[in-house]
Amino acid sequence: GPMRRFLVHALLFFLIALALASAMDWAATAGLHELRSGDYIQWNDIRSGAAAADILVQGSSRAWTGFSPVIIGQATGMSVYNLGVDGYPLDMQLARYAMYREYNPKPKVIVQTLDVFGLVVRDKIYRPAQFLPYVGEPYLRQNLSRYDYFHWYDYHLPLVRYRGDPGRVRLGLFQLAGLYHSTSKRVAGYQGQDRTWDPKPLEDFVAANPNGTSYMIDPAVEAGLDAMLERCSEEGVFVVFVYPPEYIRAQPVTTNRAEIMGTYQRLAAKYGFPFLDYSSDPICLDTKYFYNSQHMNTLGAETFSTEFAAELQQLLEDWHRPVPAGG
Repeated sequence: GPMRRFLVHALLFFLIALALASAMDWAATAGLHELRSGDYIQWNDIRSGAAAADILVQGSSRAWTGFSPVIIGQATGMSVYNLGVDGYPLDMQLARYAMYREYNPKPKVIVQTLDVFGLVVRDKIYRPAQFLPYVGEPYLRQNLSRYDYFHWYDYHLPLVRYRGDPGRVRLGLFQLAGLYHSTSKRVAGYQGQDRTWDPKPLEDFVAANPNGTSYMIDPAVEAGLDAMLERCSEEGVFVVFVYPPEYIRAQPVTTNRAEIMGTYQRLAAKYGFPFLDYSSDPICLDTKYFYNSQHMNTLGAETFSTEFAAELQQLLEDWHRPVPAGG
């Protein structure tokens, strides 16, 4: 009867729509996996194995703007890749490393960059479009689940997650078809910032927080960092904790800074890993090295990378030196 015919047609329509959506999703996602720009470049290098390196730099934006793989590589004679992830504290950095290990062999060294805000959990997702081609990655999904942003249908239905951002689908399709050539100024994940000191962010922050501010130490994030260190210790991966230069006037603004640093120190000591704290480095005294209180500009990054690379080289020599037998 007509009802049966209607149901058959409805089902056919649904199946064709689903097939088209699936094909479109596959094509857009495959294209985005090839993109060489913006936030995608590091995720794509991880996925393709292009990020595989002897030395991995991990951290927030203070990592990807502050540590030059070329300078560190020249000093150590090792390959270096900077995995710094913009705007995210340690939980996302650890998820990124877990995903890295799915696709790449273990590094020899991890340079784990630290921040006063490293142990907090963000309350809002940041730059969510970067995750669209990767929602299938289990470690990433686990981390994204704490934000009320992606839902079950984003993970299980084709194309739905791109609903708020049709431009991404077009970008992916153009990339896949070879109609678009994406480029990036990032080199092995690093991008120096040719910017000069802007006093306003710090002035505004101090004005808004006249009694300073404290940053939460989330027990789950601390446990995650501990677990990563334990894994590295077991696998023979040498971890170096680094607190990169921070402009001196900004340092007292964090009221529980000593407690945060103490947490990092305790974890490094637990596994016998070094902690290089550059909070009182001469770089911290001069605004010519920074574009804001937390971030070095290119001059700062390259001056610092040269200094850090020499210290890292020394640590690596000591780490590899055989312990004399007997006494």
